[in-house]
Amino acid sequence: MKLVVFGAGFVGSALVREFAARGHDVTVVSRHPGSGTADGVITIAGSAHDPAFVTKVTSDAEVIVSALPALDADGGLPASVAHLLSAAEAIGSRFGVVGGSAVVPIAEGGPRQADSTDLPAWLVPLAEAHTRALSLLNSAPRNVDWFYLVPAANFGRHLPGIRTGSYRTSSSALVADKEGRSVIGVDDYAIAFADEIDEPSTHRAWLAVGY
Repeated sequence: MKLVVFGAGFVGSALVREFAARGHDVTVVSRHPGSGTADGVITIAGSAHDPAFVTKVTSDAEVIVSALPALDADGGLPASVAHLLSAAEAIGSRFGVVGGSAVVPIAEGGPRQADSTDLPAWLVPLAEAHTRALSLLNSAPRNVDWFYLVPAANFGRHLPGIRTGSYRTSSSALVADKEGRSVIGVDDYAIAFADEIDEPSTHRAWLAVGY
């Protein structure tokens, strides 16, 4: 399967490794490509904020993946999602987005972290960016098949975790254990993302993953 991944940071790199290990034809797009890319992966310098470039690099993609930051100087995730959505619509490809935990309910039927008055100030713009991006996805033309994969609340470089090969999912709230801990390692998040590409089950919706 031909996959084009935008973003080669902490999460994007893990996704690329997993996709390549499964034998997919992977192209990764980054503004500043680094070394250490998996064997067989094509790396291209470019930006999701350049519509002409996006059209060219995704012309034969079966799946477009966004592993881009919530915030940047060009409008952040909402702007990049808009460009990539247009590309997905034009060629009929699937579109997968690395989501954010603050924009889905903490528990089924409950509020989102983004709605909390206790949300740390530094998280507010990130949550707002993901909220706008998810809104764009929800209003996308009906012929665009997208999914927004939400990691656990405790996820990131500070908690890379170890590969277990297992995870749980939820379409109603963040995934948490019996003690209320919502955690997933980046490699297992990448497994969940690749599983959704290989065996699609989530269409035009978000899905939360965790242990």
